[in-house]
Amino acid sequence: MDEYSLIKKKKEDEEKRKKKGLLFVIGDRIKHGRLLFLLVAFILTLIGLSTSTYAWFTSNYTVSVQEIDVNVSSGSGIQISTNADTWKSMITISDIMQHAYQDAVNQVPTSENEVSPVSTVKTIYEGATTKSAGLYMVKGTIVSDENDGTNYLNSVAEQDGSNNDYVAFDLFLKIDFKGAATKKVYLTTGTGITGGDTDTNIEYAGRMAFVIQGSAESTDSLSTIRNLKATTSGTVKFFEPNYDVHTDNGIVNGRDVYGITRQPSGNPGPATMYGVKGTFTYDPAVTGSGTPLNDQTGSKFALVQPDIVTAYGSEQSVEFMDLPVGITKMRVYMWIEGQDIDCENTASGGEVHFNLGFTLDAPSTPTA
Repeated sequence: MDEYSLIKKKKEDEEKRKKKGLLFVIGDRIKHGRLLFLLVAFILTLIGLSTSTYAWFTSNYTVSVQEIDVNVSSGSGIQISTNADTWKSMITISDIMQHAYQDAVNQVPTSENEVSPVSTVKTIYEGATTKSAGLYMVKGTIVSDENDGTNYLNSVAEQDGSNNDYVAFDLFLKIDFKGAATKKVYLTTGTGITGGDTDTNIEYAGRMAFVIQGSAESTDSLSTIRNLKATTSGTVKFFEPNYDVHTDNGIVNGRDVYGITRQPSGNPGPATMYGVKGTFTYDPAVTGSGTPLNDQTGSKFALVQPDIVTAYGSEQSVEFMDLPVGITKMRVYMWIEGQDIDCENTASGGEVHFNLGFTLDAPSTPTA
């Protein structure tokens, strides 16, 4: 997709959101988006202005949320719940935050909180919550050396439920299907991350992940279902939408900071990305204590290869995974990846919409 086609596609997408679907209210502005099967929609507004390009966001560059609307719906064959007791065809932010099961640790950013870029790797962290294993999330900040101006990364561990720098919640899926032990589940058309009116393309740095906690029979006790919890050898799926496009500043950031060569659009695969897997601090008084962003050593960073990718503007559902008939518990994460080349200061000031859907329907085969 060339740059002209990319711009045209973004304008068409915006017109579609205005014409049909779910109503989103952001401040005094009105937006629309479409729900397909199971759809989770988050609206985040990133604030700040910049004239320089840096990886991550430097000091005072944060992601601020004005208002969030969360709606979840399900199609034939799939029911959804936040507590494994009340099954619905649609759930809302109230279900996620107020009607989850006891001891669930869910977090969705609110207008009182700030959201910052974080990073993680594909390693299951059993200590995420008492009821669910999750991801080890790390928040980074950039510190510049006073003498030579070199940028170093400081990182601190985050804990689910202790902050709102990212989205995390437990979700139960119930598949009712006779005559089969497992069913192939797909992410619906429309699943992905898009921008808004004040679009700076920060959505290019967005990620989703799914930590599968386990499965149970529909007739099992609530205690058994709710207590499903993954181990370090469990399954985690990383999803990177918009893998094929980048901003001009993101391309410069990739080249200058990470040594990566990318094009504005049409890239054949996702950019190489090393997530942060440890915590470290730069002390100007200690020689060699700084950690450059391109320091891809085993103790601090790890290569992250997404399991599922979709191109910008994709209109095809994609395979998620096979799930047993019955009830599956998973923990869902949505975040802005600080190590992504498109996560840099000039990307602040935009909006992102996280859209998530599941379906049992296989993608249609295009006809000639």
